[in-house]
Amino acid sequence: MKNELSAEQKAQTIVETTMGDITRATRKVLMDYVSKMYVVSFAKVIAYLGQESEESLDLLNNMDADTRRQVEAFAKGYQKSDAKVISEVEHIVTANGMNLDDDYKKLKENLILSGQQFTEKAIRNFRSETPIFQKKLNNCIFAFEDIINLDDRAIQKTLRDVDQQELAKALRGASPDIQDKFFRNLPVRYATMLKEDMEFMGPVIITDVKKAQARIVQIILQLEAKGEIVIIAKHEISKLLV
Repeated sequence: MKNELSAEQKAQTIVETTMGDITRATRKVLMDYVSKMYVVSFAKVIAYLGQESEESLDLLNNMDADTRRQVEAFAKGYQKSDAKVISEVEHIVTANGMNLDDDYKKLKENLILSGQQFTEKAIRNFRSETPIFQKKLNNCIFAFEDIINLDDRAIQKTLRDVDQQELAKALRGASPDIQDKFFRNLPVRYATMLKEDMEFMGPVIITDVKKAQARIVQIILQLEAKGEIVIIAKHEISKLLV
């Protein structure tokens, strides 16, 4: 006669079996996820490089036949300009430790000196060939700091469309010269109120400051596009901003 398991032993068996099932199921899900994400990430990179490019063919030729078929199938569903593709490539480049700040600084310093025709063509080609970090390129064309070059009329028109709290937040991270440029184009009473808002606002997260500044830049570019203001020395190439 077989010895029956005690209630405690049965419970132990159930616990061990269930824990084992959970562990195996978790590991399988993780492996499936990593495998799929590996293929999808590869596909996005291939789409960015171009499926027939030399770099893509080198990558594909080093894959086993099954993986290559999967990557090529996924890649057909993407375009180089897709937001998901650009986001993936930006993540890979950033995670790899590549820092392009100095390069974009060179662009900012030299774009306006390159002549309008050359600059327009160069920007269009660059946007098409390298559609990552476009915010950095936009910043090369016109940034918040370039407001210092606007005339008083342009500042006054900008002020009509800017929320006072938004302006206060943006100016918290601005240079004294830019702050003064806005203050002197406001009626004294409003300038005083703006300064008080800035003083009593308290600590402001730097990302919120940058967002506020970006919105003001967008307003300026919209006014320029409508022909209401002129962005000094940069009014032609600024129209290339997207």
